Amino acid sequence: MPILSTALLNETLTIQSLSGSDVDDRGLSSASYADSQTNVQCKVVRSDKGFSEDEVDSRTELNKEFHFLVSKDVTVNEQDRISYDGNYYNIRNVVNVKDRFGQVFYKKLYADSGY
Repeated sequence: MPILSTALLNETLTIQSLSGSDVDDRGLSSASYADSQTNVQCKVVRSDKGFSEDEVDSRTELNKEFHFLVSKDVTVNEQDRISYDGNYYNIRNVVNVKDRFGQVFYKKLYADSGY
């Protein structure tokens, strides 16, 4: 089975996994993340949508949307987040892209800048 050429994976990102969460006196939760995989080779594809607008608590937020292509060997799920180019992106979906034989060829991570 062919492998995804590292010439296509010309950028790097860091995958961070949820390491814990705390609830303060007011009942607000905060999540903490820790690096689980660093220097992961990837290809970054800007979404066709570019930006999405969401109204949260009477304010409009612009969220950047990206697709990250990574090797099939990378362990990642929707609870993780991506650190790329000094910004954090929430993973919305992880898709295993398969070849014509049904074998996983690479993974496509759908992510946005979050709230």
